[in-house]
Amino acid sequence: MKDIDALLKEYNLDRQEIEELLQQNEKINAIKLVFDKTGLGLKNSKDLVEAIQSKETHFKEDNSLTNSNISVKTFSKNGHLTVKLKLNNQPEKVVFPSDPDWAEVKRVMGNKPEIITYEKEYLENPTKFQSQKNTLFIEDEGSRKWKVVLLASVLTIVIIYFIYSKS
Repeated sequence: MKDIDALLKEYNLDRQEIEELLQQNEKINAIKLVFDKTGLGLKNSKDLVEAIQSKETHFKEDNSLTNSNISVKTFSKNGHLTVKLKLNNQPEKVVFPSDPDWAEVKRVMGNKPEIITYEKEYLENPTKFQSQKNTLFIEDEGSRKWKVVLLASVLTIVIIYFIYSKS
């Protein structure tokens, strides 16, 4: 159970703004406001707005649905840990402890030893992680597939050229 006022403060939400929307029969807009600012998920956003509407002081977050729209993956390659986050409908991205979304990683992963070690190493020497930041749009694993497709395409064009030039 969380104190509603503390929760609103944590997410920088104005109770009065939500209550005004509710008084204007704009419950959907109030839920959307909470959903957009918190990332709590649709059900939890609705439940929070309804708790405010009912003048309750505490809110019980349903964690079974919260993590369904957040995915955190960790993998080690050449001894280097990489942390990837997929948040709501956004594309998956590599995140670092300096990233604003790092709080989501910590919330989902908790205090797992590999996350604590990764965070400590990053804070001690962020430039060591620069190579991960420089992989703009092409992931290492996926780039091999595209190289094969590109090579096959070029070979196909060359073969077609030779076939038509001989006839």
